[in-house]
Amino acid sequence: MSIMMKTNRTDAANAPTTEARGLSRRGFLGVGAAAVGAAAFGLAGCAPQNDNSKTAAAPDGGGEPAAASVEDPWAGFRAEEYAGKADETVDVDFCIVGSGASGMVAAVEAAQSGKSVLVLESQDNPGGNGMFTDCCFSFGSPQMEEGCAKYGLTVTPSEIIRSEIELYDYMVNPLLWADTIAHSADNTSWMVDNGVRFAPTTDYYSGTLGKTPTALMWEDSFFSGGECMMKPLFAAAEKLGVETRTKTRARALKTVDDGSVSGVFAETKDGVLEVNAKAVVLAGGGWAANLDMLAEYGGYDMDITKTSCAPGSVGDTLKMAAAIGGREEAKARGYMFGNLIDGISSYSLPQYYPAIWVNENGERFANEDCGEPCHDYTGTAVGAQDRVYIVLNDAMVDEAEAQGNKDLRKEIEAAAGGASKAVFKGADAADLAKQAGWTGDFAETLATYEGYVAQQNDDEFGKNPKYLASFGEGPLYALMIHQEIALSLGGIITNRQWQVVGEGKQPIKNLYAIGADGQMVYLGLYNLNTSGGHMATNVESGRYAVKHALKTCF
Repeated sequence: MSIMMKTNRTDAANAPTTEARGLSRRGFLGVGAAAVGAAAFGLAGCAPQNDNSKTAAAPDGGGEPAAASVEDPWAGFRAEEYAGKADETVDVDFCIVGSGASGMVAAVEAAQSGKSVLVLESQDNPGGNGMFTDCCFSFGSPQMEEGCAKYGLTVTPSEIIRSEIELYDYMVNPLLWADTIAHSADNTSWMVDNGVRFAPTTDYYSGTLGKTPTALMWEDSFFSGGECMMKPLFAAAEKLGVETRTKTRARALKTVDDGSVSGVFAETKDGVLEVNAKAVVLAGGGWAANLDMLAEYGGYDMDITKTSCAPGSVGDTLKMAAAIGGREEAKARGYMFGNLIDGISSYSLPQYYPAIWVNENGERFANEDCGEPCHDYTGTAVGAQDRVYIVLNDAMVDEAEAQGNKDLRKEIEAAAGGASKAVFKGADAADLAKQAGWTGDFAETLATYEGYVAQQNDDEFGKNPKYLASFGEGPLYALMIHQEIALSLGGIITNRQWQVVGEGKQPIKNLYAIGADGQMVYLGLYNLNTSGGHMATNVESGRYAVKHALKTCF
């Protein structure tokens, strides 16, 4: 299939060179099948970035970018700042902003329909957050049927939909899940036909997590989404004639008089690229690499919060959509996160339920087994406090290590000895409180808890009695948790067809937001009850945004 794109290029002596700030990638820690906690997100690491909306682009090449005004939070993301300054112009059918999982699914779907496709990627290499994913929810597929049969289970759509909407207090649209489930078998088959490599059958996530065995893991290993999904999609796209431009940062949406989107302005090393497109699909991967946006929208204390995501996930697409009137409610959307401890390699210690959790005042604040009904509740419980510490005694350290927290004792001793500022050791409750700097009466907290252990009933928070264990005389250890954010989920408001919604809840013509940019099925947190749900949303949104565009934009 031959795909033709019209190109008009001129050279300019003063071409703009504004690019995304450099973000160094770091290796994400490997985990085994028993590792949970942050293993739920499994994405590539990146150094955090401050909010790019604080500075506007300088498309005329005239020195430093101008500061964004208080009156215009979307300065630097408006088309008028780039109009008339293009060094190259390209005409295509589809312009897709972002080359992660949802973006490449959309690119392949569009190209298979005979349309010309240009993918813009701000980073040096394509793939985004898709490079380090772990699985995809699958329903109705042969893999799912065999996976459920292995456990003697019959899983129904209503079971999954009810579980998901109850978790979010019925504040997410059940029809989005209904669509994803209805299309799931075909989406799974489509991925296989395009070279994506899965395990033979679905299972519970990590073998034990989730309410149903409907997670279809990649064939190779945890976090092998790059090899098993992204590389096959790259190959399929290239074969179909899709052009992917890296180091090309989309900055603004072009519109015509009726408000319809007509293309994109982007920055490259050579200047400004103007793309005229019949449909634009935003697939930028959210903003979890942007510290300012995490603090503003997520309310995270960035002094103790880290990010672990693709470096291009800085929120440009949300700002581009908002600059032309797209609705955004980023404060209400969800996050993938894990609870980690500096100096401790294990991800799963917060799932050791006999420990107790205390805040900066040395007070308990939750039942520590809250992760049993939904693993991800551990993250929201921790996020409700300013500082959170896991408290253990020697016997608990040994038991937790035996349960899979490898080298825990050695790491705790090294950390408490000065290798980490997040781990403390005390001879008893009073000494531990002093070492950790707690302002309240931790000795009283522990004495109260020992009373619950003696009566085998947690009067305060209802912790399961099987996890109530005495702390004895000491020594005691306190390990401060920090949250690590892997991905923001949603923020650009979309409808059931993945169109970006504007004033009066009306769709903005020719504009779609997919994947982490536009998903509407999570609020506050990502959950593992239906494991692989976000990847299923990536595929569903990528394919069906394109299918809708083919009917309405051409």
